[in-house]
Amino acid sequence: MPATATATHATDSSANLPPMLDGGVPLLGHALEMRKNPVELFQRGYDRHGSVYQLKLPRSPRTVAMIGPKAHEKFFRRRDDEVSMREVYALMTPIFGKGIAYDAPPEVMREQLGFFHEALRERRMRTYAQGFVEEAERYFDAIGDEAVVDLYEVGNELTIYTSSRSLLGKDFRDRLSGEFARVYYEMEAGLNVIAFIAPHLPLPSFRRRDRARERLYAMIKQITDQRRRENTTGEDFLQTLMDAKYKDGRPLSDDEITGLLLAIMFAGHHTSGVTFAWTGILLHQNPQYIEPLLDEQRAILGGRNEITLEDLHAMHKLECCVKETLRLYPPIIMLARKLLVDIECEGYRIPADTTIMASPAVAHRIPEVFPNPNRFEPERFGPERAEDKKHPMAWIAFGAGRHRCMGIVFAQLQLRAIWSHILRNFEVELLEPTYEPDYTRLLVGPRKPCRARLVRKKTKTTVAVG
Repeated sequence: MPATATATHATDSSANLPPMLDGGVPLLGHALEMRKNPVELFQRGYDRHGSVYQLKLPRSPRTVAMIGPKAHEKFFRRRDDEVSMREVYALMTPIFGKGIAYDAPPEVMREQLGFFHEALRERRMRTYAQGFVEEAERYFDAIGDEAVVDLYEVGNELTIYTSSRSLLGKDFRDRLSGEFARVYYEMEAGLNVIAFIAPHLPLPSFRRRDRARERLYAMIKQITDQRRRENTTGEDFLQTLMDAKYKDGRPLSDDEITGLLLAIMFAGHHTSGVTFAWTGILLHQNPQYIEPLLDEQRAILGGRNEITLEDLHAMHKLECCVKETLRLYPPIIMLARKLLVDIECEGYRIPADTTIMASPAVAHRIPEVFPNPNRFEPERFGPERAEDKKHPMAWIAFGAGRHRCMGIVFAQLQLRAIWSHILRNFEVELLEPTYEPDYTRLLVGPRKPCRARLVRKKTKTTVAVG
């Protein structure tokens, strides 16, 4: 039975609900299975029941998984008066702060997201692109002609440098990025499946998260105080927020500035750090794609010794490789909303107060949508196949609809700049027998160790920025 777009308000609480997935334990339901391997849990539900089914999880009267393009239409196209993100993303409130992003009323959140638009305009993106390229050169120049590195660590370290430079300025990156990276990781370590269910438990990791957030607030306030005191400005996202005002004319508080900085950093940094590692792994497990990527680099750059923002935008084959990486290994493996109204989907009624969930990790491997779903085939995103366009809302690595992640352009340009540099200047040899996802964190990267050997090519291509 086809899904309908009309919200309903049925009163019969037992009529035509989605099927319940078997398994689970008393009180906790499927929570233990989700903690161990959430993708396996969502896949088991999809294999048993198809696109729509129920899970049993604590703190929610009902949880319904919605997986696949048709179900995604109902998941992502809901209005703000039909779904709420506030309750289900309460795990982010200790990081972003009260009244920031998901914790804000919908109309305030819309204004806050509007501040991001200004930071992502072309003038600022040119500055960010310059930072991406310069940071890649700086980082890889320092490792010498040969080094064994952990791709996961390199991705997170390098993208924290590029992100902190873009968001807080070059001076901050040069002076404080080492401490910033350490404190940021302490805060980030408080994100796990337990935080999704109960983010305020008195756990050591949550205490460290809260102390780290306080330190980051102090570091950022030091910059804002200095700029105000010296009447100076920066070409970064921090300056955008310092200059911003709500519609009523009120400027942002220091806590709001910190929270929104951390929100955009989570959007742009962690997806980039994790995806950097998976891109390197998949490309070098499938080396037939490397020479075409080098051909693209030569065609775009020719004999020039500079990279421009337009060059990064023109790297379509590299873009397809990154998108295919995000299809196979999306860092965010589950998304959630809380329904404020009854809806229908795939012939089932889903009542208000239900937590609805989507899983990019499962949706991206549906064979009817993505043929040969377990194979790395970047050409599936090229113009000949365009599988993501044939099935709208099939590829949801950055979400979809009205709340699609705004950091997508920032993150993808960052990855293209870094991998463009590596491909032109290094041979890469993978050193682990296998590379598997690590589900101990909510944002999923490859399990460590994740080593590779980088050997500098004899003819080094130095690229400056234009």
